[in-house]
Amino acid sequence: MTGSIEWCDSPRDVVLVQGDDAAEFLHSQLAQDLRQLAVGSSIHSLLLEPTGHVVAIVRVTRHLDTVFTLDADIGLGDAIIARLSKYVLRSKVAMRRSEWSVRSYFGAGAGKRFLGLVGAATRWWGGVDDVDVIGDAVTLSKGGFEISHNEYEKRRIDAGWPRVAVDIEVGDLPATTGVLAVAVSFTKGCYPGQELVERMDSRGSSAPKQLLVAHADEVGDVGSTVEFGGAEVGVVTSKGQSRALVRVKRGAEVSELWVRPDRFAETFLRQS
Repeated sequence: MTGSIEWCDSPRDVVLVQGDDAAEFLHSQLAQDLRQLAVGSSIHSLLLEPTGHVVAIVRVTRHLDTVFTLDADIGLGDAIIARLSKYVLRSKVAMRRSEWSVRSYFGAGAGKRFLGLVGAATRWWGGVDDVDVIGDAVTLSKGGFEISHNEYEKRRIDAGWPRVAVDIEVGDLPATTGVLAVAVSFTKGCYPGQELVERMDSRGSSAPKQLLVAHADEVGDVGSTVEFGGAEVGVVTSKGQSRALVRVKRGAEVSELWVRPDRFAETFLRQS
């Protein structure tokens, strides 16, 4: 691997889901459409409670026909298993916390090196040639330069991507997360929590809170309040080198330059 590539073992929990019914089961439980997810591919989704409240943002990676991983922000693995286990019933599905790691690679050539590798997964933030690989930490390549978790977090924030239990709270409404465009299918059919997602979307309802990406130099440190037009509009949840994430109060007027995480991530990827 070339020296220009950097890597970090990401702060992620990995849940292994496998069995003859694994594909059908996950499709029925997650907000994203998994019917066309091929082996070696990945997709992001929301995992919701039946009430519609957020459990986690997960990335689903298909390693084999009957073997999947769900990786999510660190500390959420047990909650994911507990939520999914309620609906297994007689399905031929087994799940457990995995010892696999999520290793993130940054830099030109990273994507090409792992092209076609089962376990290589797409991030919704970072450069177009960056990639994550989910697998045994012992066998994952360490070529290049290791970066710290602090540097990893700065890159996540600068790319405008939220972290659950930091920017998004467990129990939030889906519409407050700013990731519906990349983590929800509005055509797939029924799944737990769908009613609330569809109702708020069809009404165009303003959510009680929303997450927006701002310029770091426009706001204070993490935890500080944010003002716009002389009024308090929200609080800073994460701050990177150039960008910050702000939880905004319902109905607050904010800068037209602030955007939802999913829209910012798409712009960031196109420009990288």
